[in-house]
Amino acid sequence: MLKLSIITINYNDIQGLQKTVESVVKQSSKDFEYIVIDGGSADGSAEYLFSQNENLSYWVSEPDKGIYNAMNKGILQASGDYLLFLNSGDVLIDDKEIISKIVLNLNCPGVYYAPIYLMKSNLVENKIEYPANLDERFLFTNTICQQAVIYHKSLFCESIFDEKLKYISDWKMHFSLFKRKTKFIHLNIPFAIYDLDGLTSKGETKYTSHKERLKTQFLDFFLEFLKYYGTNRKVLFRLLKLFIKGT
Repeated sequence: MLKLSIITINYNDIQGLQKTVESVVKQSSKDFEYIVIDGGSADGSAEYLFSQNENLSYWVSEPDKGIYNAMNKGILQASGDYLLFLNSGDVLIDDKEIISKIVLNLNCPGVYYAPIYLMKSNLVENKIEYPANLDERFLFTNTICQQAVIYHKSLFCESIFDEKLKYISDWKMHFSLFKRKTKFIHLNIPFAIYDLDGLTSKGETKYTSHKERLKTQFLDFFLEFLKYYGTNRKVLFRLLKLFIKGT
């Protein structure tokens, strides 16, 4: 059975899309499928995907309901045992063998996570390292970059990404999986570069995603919220302001 499905979502970012697709299709190993979900872009993305048809296992260009709706569409189309999400602008590291190296380490159900490089204006800025052993506190108060994660597809049998959330459904998914006693397996092999020019990394959007996460932590994980933020006056004041403003 096919071991890996790579899924890219895109909306009106043809330059980022081209960069991502090129980094995937140049892999020397073809032992993976490549799925692209475009949200009905009007910038030539669909035409570009048509030109890449022979390099793609599946692609569609149609309106969607946001980031996580598009990701869930990709999950439904995937036939691999493991899923890797690379959004438009994100790329695999410059190593034509990186997929072959990663696939060799995927051998049990769980969430695999690895260090990841950050890129801004096409320049690699730094590298994020995650603890070799994750605990509840880390996963509640921090975020693992989506592009640094590979999921066993069976994990999506019980739930998919929460489409009511606009920016932080991946954080919620990771914490929920941890609470379900899912294995989190550290891979000390970086395989992706995260584009800081992407949607959820930009100024106001990044601030809005922080607000969304704080409200989700309080409403969906109240006991953990009390455990880790219950005496933090700054966090409690921020939360109170959010509810007063109704945002």
